[in-house]
Amino acid sequence: MKRERSLITYIDYGYVKCNINELMKKNNLTKTQIARRTGIHHQTLEIYIENTAIRYDGEISAKLCYVFNCNLNELITYIKPKGK
Repeated sequence: MKRERSLITYIDYGYVKCNINELMKKNNLTKTQIARRTGIHHQTLEIYIENTAIRYDGEISAKLCYVFNCNLNELITYIKPKGK
């Protein structure tokens, strides 16, 4: 039986970074304060804070922008791949 090689090509598209830590410091807000003002669960906030979100929810992003009084591009930033 002939075994064919599988070629997996990795392409670096860069990544998306949530700037919630910086905004929390700038606005002097804690996770608890944000959770109370928005109704966002602490675990969900942790995902955004640790930049481990796989998908960003529009409603959550809107609530965070409201609390921080910022635009979406201030909350979430696209980081280009190295060398681009």
